[in-house]
Amino acid sequence: MDHETPVAANPAPSALSIARVPVSAHEPEQGLGPFLDTLTSALGVPWVAVVTASAGPGVSAVVRGPELVSGDTLAAVGAEIVAQAGAGLAPVAVASVGRAEAILIPHTRAESALVVAGSAADHDDLILTAVERLGAALESARLRSDLERAMAQILESDERLLGRIGLDIHDGPTQALSVALLEIQLLEAELVDAEAQGAVLPDPLRPAITRIYETLGGALHEMRELIGHLRPAQFEDRRLTEILNDAIVAFEARSGAQVAAKMVGDFPVNGVSVTQRITFYRILQEALNNAHRHGRATDVAVTVREDETGILLEVADNGGGFDAERALRPRAGAPIARFGLHGMRDRATVLSGTFAVTSSAADGTRVSVFLPRWRPGDEDANRAS
Repeated sequence: MDHETPVAANPAPSALSIARVPVSAHEPEQGLGPFLDTLTSALGVPWVAVVTASAGPGVSAVVRGPELVSGDTLAAVGAEIVAQAGAGLAPVAVASVGRAEAILIPHTRAESALVVAGSAADHDDLILTAVERLGAALESARLRSDLERAMAQILESDERLLGRIGLDIHDGPTQALSVALLEIQLLEAELVDAEAQGAVLPDPLRPAITRIYETLGGALHEMRELIGHLRPAQFEDRRLTEILNDAIVAFEARSGAQVAAKMVGDFPVNGVSVTQRITFYRILQEALNNAHRHGRATDVAVTVREDETGILLEVADNGGGFDAERALRPRAGAPIARFGLHGMRDRATVLSGTFAVTSSAADGTRVSVFLPRWRPGDEDANRAS
């Protein structure tokens, strides 16, 4: 007679097993969803949700479970969360709302709670572990959001500063050089009059005046190029493609070089942050300037591609090339740079991006910059009211 081996039942998920499930709140639906799926199964409840409420109208929520939950229930939970937080209750407190219980999540500045359908009283260890992990994830997302806003403010402040520097150069050194060139022209006219009246000029005088005129003219041209480089672009409410095309058109006008541009993607305004737009614009501007001034390139190819992971910018030229590895060697104790190769790399790095450059005399230079996809946080969570 055959004896069947009893099948051991799967052990109930523990606080330790919940602690091992990855959780992230940077993209709430994708980051919190798997964690909440596991928690729903562990608790054996119809649904769980992470709800964030504020004193204003509306509740944001990420909900998981086989049973649907109404917006009215979530709105009631949100109102209870605001009331609990306003009453100054302990970070972890249980508020019963209908058939659900809301457990305030610690470590968050916003009023957030883990909401469980039914009773959470029999799963204290799981609940406490879950809210601790959710609190850490929400706080991490908040800090990242704060960092992105701070970086945007810094870069926008940089743009205003560069614009002021450009105006100062225009009103100061550029005007002085223009006056100096005019004085040289007047001097040449006086010398012509003097010769007409019989004066004998020293032989080296005219060549010296010509050299001075050419030097001043060259300096004035470089000053005007610098002013154009520093002039701030309009970044608000414009697609990345429009902003980059501005840089390309300005470069072609200044340098006479030809740029072949290829841009693949939609690049919606709300899909590329202002910080990223500024970063791509300044990196492209610098790469084009380097191709012309240092590489003596006559042809430049600019490619911008967008996919689900982010945006890649590549700038390739037919210039003379240089030793890229040597140019990018780390500089101990050096501050974050704003210009040159180090500036391009630092701009990409502070936005969690990557920067690479290859260069040779035979193949020219290729600069590649990738920035990960940016998504506004309030568009990633489900809304209920």
